[in-house]
Amino acid sequence: MRRIALPLLSLILLGVARAESPSATPPPNIVLPENGFVSPRQYTNAFFGFILPLSQKGRFQILDLSEDDKPLHHFLFAQRSSEKLGTTLVVSATEVVGAIDDEAEKAVFIPGPQADTAPEALSIGGRLFWKSEVEQKTFSNKKLFRLRYATGVPGFVIQFSISSFDRKIAEDLRASIESIKFFDPSRTREMIDADSSAFLPEAVRRRLTSAPHLDLAQLDGGEVLGTVYANRSLGFSYHFPEGWQTGQEGPQRAGAQNPSAKNTGLQGMTTLRPCTRVLASAMNISQSREEFHPRITILAADPACFVPDLTFPTSVRERSTVEAFGRSVIRAFSGTSLMGKAVETMRAVETGGQVFLEVPSAKVIPISGSLLQRKIHMIFVLTSIRHCWVIWLFESDTQSELDKLMKTSLVLAQPQPAANPGHH
Repeated sequence: MRRIALPLLSLILLGVARAESPSATPPPNIVLPENGFVSPRQYTNAFFGFILPLSQKGRFQILDLSEDDKPLHHFLFAQRSSEKLGTTLVVSATEVVGAIDDEAEKAVFIPGPQADTAPEALSIGGRLFWKSEVEQKTFSNKKLFRLRYATGVPGFVIQFSISSFDRKIAEDLRASIESIKFFDPSRTREMIDADSSAFLPEAVRRRLTSAPHLDLAQLDGGEVLGTVYANRSLGFSYHFPEGWQTGQEGPQRAGAQNPSAKNTGLQGMTTLRPCTRVLASAMNISQSREEFHPRITILAADPACFVPDLTFPTSVRERSTVEAFGRSVIRAFSGTSLMGKAVETMRAVETGGQVFLEVPSAKVIPISGSLLQRKIHMIFVLTSIRHCWVIWLFESDTQSELDKLMKTSLVLAQPQPAANPGHH
């Protein structure tokens, strides 16, 4: 057995750019960057919230250029002319850590003889875009017209690329891109055409199909003895602070449709069944009832409900994987009862071969009988055990008290092979 003391002394400190998570369109249970809708007239992206008008001149066919091995690069949509060979339009998004406008400017760079030409800044749909345009001669002495547009959104750069041997077609596609409209992703259902079909790239479908799924209702809930919670099937025990009042959730029935954290707003932690399950909790009731009672909650969660297209990082040395995974977790949970809205940082630590993600945040709650509000400091800690997420939520109205809570101890052991974690 190995004993791990919290806090997860970090560690890697990562700046995390937030992006709002829109309403879900199953499958999957949350919207991914690749979730879109296509009609003969437009491509609509449900994650970023934009409409790309499609060319009505000539015949185009949809292309799927997705790849499995690019966790930070998201292929969104592409079309190719069936009449004009070499004419393609490709839409993609890349996760970035740096300043999004700077990253967008870099993304439109087109190598070649005109590489020294500075990108042009312009406004499309009320957003800052960068554009580069070149004419290149091929070995057959044909002119190839290439254009790239890019814009930054929190955590991502969205790129639109055109290539064509036909100037008129290239200009028509240019007009489509420069007519893009942006909207609140929660209004996706209102914005799509009535004859739209859902579009999800094949590589994403394969990842979602092969991802492990959990039946949290069948998961061994463990047991609380005094101030110690133990779960043999998952192979860990946790020591709550001495003198605290402890409790445990009983078996929970699976609901109909797995909701996402953002959709339900986590109004009470049991509203996410079967995507989450409260395993145990403890509260310090020694303080005055007028004060906020510091508390610790342990939950199990099904990763397929929140980050279905990424795998949990196996080492903090996988920096790009940790960054991408952390941003996705924050998008799924920020603004819920498990995590505050203004999340800017994440910490990651590897202890005894186990990776933990730690996200500090805060929220405000009303004070009973007063117009004042109380600030609650929160720390969200997540790790993966046997394809199941285990989450600790630490809450206190003082930072000093929260620091003390993080010094409680966790003991990890190898999970027992005979245990049934509800995995299928």
